[in-house]
Amino acid sequence: MMNMSSQPFSQFEKFFISLIDRTMDDYADKELTPLTHFTEKDSKWILEIDLPMVNKDGIELTLTDDHIVVAAKLEKTYCVSNHNCITEFNYFKKITLLPTGIDKEKISAKFNKGILSIYMPKITTGKDIRIE
Repeated sequence: MMNMSSQPFSQFEKFFISLIDRTMDDYADKELTPLTHFTEKDSKWILEIDLPMVNKDGIELTLTDDHIVVAAKLEKTYCVSNHNCITEFNYFKKITLLPTGIDKEKISAKFNKGILSIYMPKITTGKDIRIE
């Protein structure tokens, strides 16, 4: 039987792990991790991010080579009490690995009723292969 830990991760596994790794709130930087939902459609990927208590003007969306970064300033401070320690959060932050095969030039976003929807169209060009 092969040792699974010695095999490289597939693209899907890397993508899934990146989602899990970023589900914890950051108490040091006082950033909350928002709830997210990633959906694959025929022609695009859709990333929906729940950003309550945020104005559209307070959202920063940054695209890197292989990630999309969402940072959003809360309208008012959100406090969490844990064992007599109060932490004040001022931001949401989410870093998501981009799926392969998307057209980065055509990524768009819409903010409606506290939900940021990011649309990532798939690349639709390719080469037809002739069958003999």
